[in-house]
Amino acid sequence: MKNIIKITAPVVNKNRVKYNYEVSGEWKEAFILDNDFCIEYDIDISNIPLSIIIIPLLCNILPISWIYDAVIYVESCDKAFYESIEEFKKGYVDMYPKIKFGGSIVAEAVVENSYSGENGSAAFFSGGVDAFNTLVNHAGENPTLLTIWGADVKHDDISGWQNVMKHINSTAQEFNVEYITIKSDFRKFLNENTLTLKVNELSGDNWWHGFQHGIGIIGHAAPVCFALNKLIVYFASSFTEADKGKITCASDPTIDNFVRFGNTSIIHDGYEYDRQDKIHNIVEYCRKEERKISLRVCWKSTGGKNCCECEKCWRTILGIIAEGEEASNYDMSYTDKQLKNFHKIYYIKKNIPDYRRDGVYTKIQDTMRKNLNYEQLPKDLQWFYKLNIKKLGYHPYRCFYAKVKNIIKRVILKILRK
Repeated sequence: MKNIIKITAPVVNKNRVKYNYEVSGEWKEAFILDNDFCIEYDIDISNIPLSIIIIPLLCNILPISWIYDAVIYVESCDKAFYESIEEFKKGYVDMYPKIKFGGSIVAEAVVENSYSGENGSAAFFSGGVDAFNTLVNHAGENPTLLTIWGADVKHDDISGWQNVMKHINSTAQEFNVEYITIKSDFRKFLNENTLTLKVNELSGDNWWHGFQHGIGIIGHAAPVCFALNKLIVYFASSFTEADKGKITCASDPTIDNFVRFGNTSIIHDGYEYDRQDKIHNIVEYCRKEERKISLRVCWKSTGGKNCCECEKCWRTILGIIAEGEEASNYDMSYTDKQLKNFHKIYYIKKNIPDYRRDGVYTKIQDTMRKNLNYEQLPKDLQWFYKLNIKKLGYHPYRCFYAKVKNIIKRVILKILRK
């Protein structure tokens, strides 16, 4: 049976949209059909054209249709978006040459949508280093901030989302900008485990990071841009030009920069900066403008706060210290015990990927040595200052274990399919 999805008119009620579709064929395994895909905006979207409303769904299922060579049938699609599909699809094709990308989309009507764009730009905002780098670099535009509940904070983490809301609100006040929150099921209606097993062997990446992240988020901006007349949406880069060819990620300039809808263009922002450059930009901005920034970088803890124990928290803390700043000034307050544990977990146990060691920690150490003397560091961080950075990294057994684990998963999935 051919892989097909038939999308019928979504149900829109003021600020909420529920998508309706029927899936047939083998690729049904990629969907959790018992879970609806709904999005709630904190603005009224009831007058947004169907051809625009449909874009968030299309952005999340198009990569799946390419992998499964599926056909998408839709009643109406925005002309700019429809014409951009083959352009951003090419980014995936070039990124994953071992994968055959098929699929097609059939729209009964292709509609041209136009708006003035008199209200400037928008920027997706998670509260991390990448997002704040984009905000400080475009602060003069007063971009409207867009934050999705359901990307990294789950819907059942109510206290976490409340903390995120406090953070967004304080940031918006500090920068004198507007913000819009979006509650989305876009990570609940797909079977990420099945999709990862489908693509991992040939791509070396999981579904979220390698295929959905980026475009799956960007699509949520389409109704907002139509409603508020936004011509530009900034999407902060996760990596940099130096990482090209070393790391795959669905958020990439070869993909993001080619997505269009209505009169709106997407800009993959900050690709020219590595992580330490971004921290430097943020620190310098705060010094110059005398503004206070609270970073929210952690993806390990619940509660929407920084745990100051995970690797991501610590690479951020080290980056701030390397710039001659107190990490606590950026809401990265760690205890003496957490400082000691960083040495144990990420040096003794060697829990840092090699690409991050070479691309991030080397730059942190170089910056630290440039800006600080050995004696200026806390005693429990002086080891990092003197460290031969090549001693960081994974133990060989970790890589072997990961490969064996992926093989076992693929075998189990094949057995379940029979």
